[in-house]
Amino acid sequence: MERTGGGVENSGADIGLVVWSLLTFCLLSGPATGDQHAHCSEFLCLSPPTLLVRLLRFSSEQGPCGSPLDLPPSGLPSGQGLPPLPPGLPGLAPGPVAWSPLSPTVVIVPGRRPARLQPSWARMMAGELLEAGLVNVLVADWLLPPEQEITEGARQVGERLAQTIQTLLEVQGSSPELFHLVGFGVGAHVAGVTGACLEGTIGRITGLDPFSPLFSEADSSLSLDHTDAQYVDVIHTNFNPNEPVAPLGVPRPLGHVDFYIGRGYQLPGCPQSLMKREQYLLCSHQRAYRLFTSSIRSSTSSSRSSTSSIRSSTSSIRSSTSSIRSSCPLTAFPCQGVEDFQRALCTHCHHPGLNICPQLGYDISWLPPDRPITFQPLTAVLDITATDPFCVTPFLLEVHLEGNTSLEAQLFIQLKGDVRKTPVILVSGPSLLQFEPHQIHQFMVSVDPAVREIRTVVLHFYSQRLLSYRPGVLQQ
Repeated sequence: MERTGGGVENSGADIGLVVWSLLTFCLLSGPATGDQHAHCSEFLCLSPPTLLVRLLRFSSEQGPCGSPLDLPPSGLPSGQGLPPLPPGLPGLAPGPVAWSPLSPTVVIVPGRRPARLQPSWARMMAGELLEAGLVNVLVADWLLPPEQEITEGARQVGERLAQTIQTLLEVQGSSPELFHLVGFGVGAHVAGVTGACLEGTIGRITGLDPFSPLFSEADSSLSLDHTDAQYVDVIHTNFNPNEPVAPLGVPRPLGHVDFYIGRGYQLPGCPQSLMKREQYLLCSHQRAYRLFTSSIRSSTSSSRSSTSSIRSSTSSIRSSTSSIRSSCPLTAFPCQGVEDFQRALCTHCHHPGLNICPQLGYDISWLPPDRPITFQPLTAVLDITATDPFCVTPFLLEVHLEGNTSLEAQLFIQLKGDVRKTPVILVSGPSLLQFEPHQIHQFMVSVDPAVREIRTVVLHFYSQRLLSYRPGVLQQ
């Protein structure tokens, strides 16, 4: 499951797990906030003595809460190297299985959690998927004993989930290419193990900021990889450190398409200091599932028409309805790094075998239908705003200085529309940049689409020298 190669450079990965105990404290003791479905209690809530794994089914008929999916146990065919499934999974309640085997199936795989903390985001994502018109929406509910090592636990959960999916394939007559696994954090690696156990036949795996600590040094077979499904897309939101904490997400590319968001830390809308302890550490990491959920939400009005085309196809794009109606899609630019993106070196959509800019999220109608994927794995970069739907309008800024003297400075910009204006945005990077006269300096500027009909562009140069400025000429 290992792939090597270039990608967005991690400028602070060598910090290591400096204050890992602080992060653990936040994860284990922080309050469970923002659950609008607090009355639901379908997720396991007691620390188990052994590994527990089960599937929860969500449907429009039963409301916002899920219910255990009861299936007869089934082992995988011989030769696939998995242990036999135990006779009856702990915590499974008997009940009818309303299943549409010819419809797309999304399996949401949360990361590791304390037993008392329910993954409310998974419940919200399931609700958005149902709004988009999908029939089969499942959540993998799993808990490890507190003392169990996380990488080995993820392997066992992935194997168990593969066995359950194999049961659905055998007993219910479904097809692996109709399955789409969406894993967050550790759950992304669980989804990868599941896909590998099923020999890469799963239609699609989406990794939401795959967890880095411990997995970066673990056996490569435990990490999500582009061979684990017919199409693997990965959203990286915390690939640089929130000092003094190392990044929670894997910096290296893992999929067919790897989306890198902003700076990879302290994303727009996230706290900028440790005053808000838990959110400072987790906000950028959690932004991955918020972005993906938002992309589903934008698809609701067009889901029925796209579902019909999904059912008539045999590639992995059938496992998703689209977010076509979004007036501002999350478009990314093929690019080798964030700095190249900010310096406007990645303004074209061409990539060998893929002549379109990829779009982050649930909709993959832009993706060529060929399987296996015919283009080389690529990394793509995009900026986001602080709030849903997170999309931006990109602008290419070109600065041409007159005169005969170079200038070392930082460049800021502010755009003003008829009603709104942007904040002052640093576009030249954190360090002073050398501006040479009679040269064109290009920068990528990402603007909230709420700022419409831009009338005024204000540039601010900050330097260690005294400057004077008159229109068209910058002097020292």
